[in-house]
Amino acid sequence: ISTASGQARQGFIYTPHYAASKFGVVGITQSLAKEVAKEKITVNAICPGIIDTDMWAYNDTAWGKLLGDYKPGELMAEWVKNIPMGRAGSGEDVSGLVSFLASDDAAYITGQTINVDGGLIMS
Repeated sequence: ISTASGQARQGFIYTPHYAASKFGVVGITQSLAKEVAKEKITVNAICPGIIDTDMWAYNDTAWGKLLGDYKPGELMAEWVKNIPMGRAGSGEDVSGLVSFLASDDAAYITGQTINVDGGLIMS
């Protein structure tokens, strides 16, 4: 189970290098899924969106300075307004998907890239 990003679905300004690396994760996931399917091994990727982590706290501060005079938490609050489910994700939201993909219940799911972002980027 690989971790890509919402940027594997849609690039954003100022981060083409990051988006390219995450698009690459999706390509590797699909290629490996075809390669190892005969062995009954599944290969999938997850695309977390805005998840309440230290990385997003850093993004809030760094992007807040880059994009304007935002106080800590203000830019994150603006981003969260765009999420249809109305909140940032949690580590548990991500781990739930990972647990499912690692389970026998997902034995026939392979080569997929699945968003876990509250509907921010729909595919």
